[in-house]
Amino acid sequence: MTDLYNFLFENITLGNAVLDGLTILILAVTLLIALLSCFLNPFFRAGVRAEEETPAPARPLSIVLTPINDAIVLEKNLKHYLEQDYPEPYEVIVVAPQEDKETADILKRYASNPKLYTTFVPQSSRYMSRKKLAITLGVKAAKHEWVAMVDIACHPQSSAWLASLVAHCHDGKNLVVSHTKYDYDTPDFRRFERIYTDLYVQREYRSGRPYRCTDGALLFRKNEFIDEEGFRGDLKYLRGEFDFMVNKYAKRHSLAIDTSDDGTLIEETPTDKEWRNRHLFYMENRKHLERSLRHRIRFNFHQIAMRLGYLSVSAALAFAILTERWILAAGVGIIMLLIFIIRTTIARKAIERADESIPAGKIVPYELRILWHNIACMVRYRRADKNDFISHKI
Repeated sequence: MTDLYNFLFENITLGNAVLDGLTILILAVTLLIALLSCFLNPFFRAGVRAEEETPAPARPLSIVLTPINDAIVLEKNLKHYLEQDYPEPYEVIVVAPQEDKETADILKRYASNPKLYTTFVPQSSRYMSRKKLAITLGVKAAKHEWVAMVDIACHPQSSAWLASLVAHCHDGKNLVVSHTKYDYDTPDFRRFERIYTDLYVQREYRSGRPYRCTDGALLFRKNEFIDEEGFRGDLKYLRGEFDFMVNKYAKRHSLAIDTSDDGTLIEETPTDKEWRNRHLFYMENRKHLERSLRHRIRFNFHQIAMRLGYLSVSAALAFAILTERWILAAGVGIIMLLIFIIRTTIARKAIERADESIPAGKIVPYELRILWHNIACMVRYRRADKNDFISHKI
């Protein structure tokens, strides 16, 4: 004990500065915590890819689009699905509200296309999500075993999109996800937040424990959907179709995701209201999803680790200034710079692998901002009328 005490408080003079054992100990502990916090990070090992697999053969397929009050977006994106370069027969089923005249007019212009089939959601549909009902009607109308339900706000960035997805339809798979990203007009933070969230979701895909789906297209088997009664149990929730599908139907290692350029969808920039509602509805829906706790624990653990790293540096710097240990202050400053460099480098590599681009100077501030954004969403959710999230109004 005497030797340790002497080490901690024995001074080594370097010019006008003093280096003692306590300074060395604080620097060592701070550096260790800082490094650990950098690697307890969703961006770390984000580039792990699934092993290459032999492409599954092309097969007939049905695409289901459900434009609920989305006539303008339908007009913009429908052609991308009708013009796919695909060797097998496929159909595009559009299920729209019966009273939506604008959508009906758009569909009339494409009526001569043999791939297009149209059906309507009856006006009398109440006490259930119209979106989920529309998807169910589309699946029942589908002629083929494999069905792709697609968010009409998204469009393929390649005419080989369908062929790329179907290449993952192996016998052991019952779900195939099409990777989706926002267009480049979307604000940087929203694109960053989507990438950040996708890293957790895709990690769960690779581990064989899918939790939800944040993307805009999902292939599944019609017979399984019908046999398991589709969205039964979740029909009253107005949003979350992709989340509920993956959470209910995914089995161990039965889901594949296509992250190739050909297999990627582009989602147009969401409005402020759409983006806000997406988060609020998820906060309601996650209470009804299995494996939610596991997903949230990992996110919270990474957030705590990141903030612990910054807190340790801040505390060490404050101590150095108060005790006038300038060597310690300089060392802590170097550690802080090291945190920024490591976190930015790791994140940039993962972002580039996702074929995205976020300015390097925004990465660390955005990482810190995500938690505060989530807290703000939680406050809005707690203040919201919970009847707004369901079709069964009390």
